[in-house]
Amino acid sequence: MKSMKTLLALVMALCLMCASASACTAIYVGSDLTADGATMFARSEDISNSYNKVYYVAPAGQHKAGEVYNGCYGFTYTFQKDSYGYTAFSDDNLSGYCPDCGSQHAHTPYQAGGTNEMGLTVSATETLSGASKAIKAVDPFNGDTGIEEAEIPTVLLSECATAKEAVDLLLSIYDNVGAQGGSGIFIADNNETWYIENTTGTQYIALKLSESVAFAVPNQSAIGLIDLDDENVIASANLIAVAKEAGTYVGDENANTIDYIASYLPDQKANSRYMSALKHFNAAFNKTAEEVTSADYAISNVDAEGNIVPFYTNIAVDRAFTIADMVGYYDIPGIGSTGNLEIHIFQTYAEDSKTDTVEWVAMDNGCWNVFVPYYPMLTTDVYAAYKLGTAPASFVQEQPAEGLYYPTTGRVRDAEGNRVTVEGFKVFPTNWADSMYWTFDALSNLCEMGNVSDAQKADVEAKLAELQQMAYAAFDEMKANPDAATDISMKTAAAVHAAVVELVNAIK
Repeated sequence: MKSMKTLLALVMALCLMCASASACTAIYVGSDLTADGATMFARSEDISNSYNKVYYVAPAGQHKAGEVYNGCYGFTYTFQKDSYGYTAFSDDNLSGYCPDCGSQHAHTPYQAGGTNEMGLTVSATETLSGASKAIKAVDPFNGDTGIEEAEIPTVLLSECATAKEAVDLLLSIYDNVGAQGGSGIFIADNNETWYIENTTGTQYIALKLSESVAFAVPNQSAIGLIDLDDENVIASANLIAVAKEAGTYVGDENANTIDYIASYLPDQKANSRYMSALKHFNAAFNKTAEEVTSADYAISNVDAEGNIVPFYTNIAVDRAFTIADMVGYYDIPGIGSTGNLEIHIFQTYAEDSKTDTVEWVAMDNGCWNVFVPYYPMLTTDVYAAYKLGTAPASFVQEQPAEGLYYPTTGRVRDAEGNRVTVEGFKVFPTNWADSMYWTFDALSNLCEMGNVSDAQKADVEAKLAELQQMAYAAFDEMKANPDAATDISMKTAAAVHAAVVELVNAIK
């Protein structure tokens, strides 16, 4: 039986995830729409402000063939081979304490994305919600043994060598045990990129994306009218039948088509981050939120005559996208926010080499950040400040006499035991300056909520822009000398970290 402490920690963790998962934002731009021919996709992870994340290389063989993975929430999986090595983001359980469920066990909690040594990339935990009550009544989530979205990277990156192999494994898990929640997942290698959505327990739709499509996923579905006979589509066997039973099906059953948003999420309206994304893709986009419908952004493979065509959206990208455009996307207020814990941008190239995938890494708020490049298949280690386990930040009501902190609100219990919101201060761990996450979290929160002048903020923004240019130059150096890629990435991260510690000390 779980202890009361464990149960409390689990409840708190779930509340944090539910409250803030609503701010994760993903984006995809196919290679036909980019300046250098790379396919690009990215995601920000949002759980809570000031909640430590770590980035590291999970070594090959960390999981052994026959080992049983026991997750926080009931999902189990038996590894079929010794695991591949891979880059990964996760919650900080480096002390052995799991912040997801409050217990101590061997698994790595809440992994969000990475690339393994074989060149498989997975970007997960883009939570999708909003399925109709009628749909969920027919196909409820499996909260007992279904896979939780944060467990998907752990299993797929450990087990699979190619994107298709990973897609097949994930869909077989959905078929056999279902899911604990809805999500949008990118799975890619140098040959193909798949996007998979599920918003109920066992039903899903997977698309092998075309290189001429662009779309965003701000915790809302991106899939519209789909012809399921397309060889580039894999759908659950009962995708249409479930919608029909729920009374929400929109499509042509004889033609084997389904409008996924209309059938599974009929009440979806474009949120503010969708609106920002549409404007970022095309500066001339001028519809209001009330005017926008799913036809403005949803993926389809059906043309006006009902023919199957390559996947497209009605998003008209107004330029050839660059890595700077992807970085700039997370500098949009509301997409970049104090709730960002980490942001990963992936570029994949058609070449078959250890440099065909690039991973751009940023910790914390995209509006106050620098993205550092890595060749993940060549990365044997990362800069130490990325993988530092620390004590959590603490909330106090009285202003501290020393240390680093920022003003905020918190929830405490009053004399009657009721939880109330009070003014106070978030206090950073004493070794904040040793951590990449806490350094950027400090910069973000001081600039957003501290007593920092406009002139100081302008100086910070100018320095961050300078550091980002340095990171772009580092990538050029990596391309010229890939054998030195790990060293170049680590030195770049170290220089960025040192400069941002100086910025924090100057404004605190």
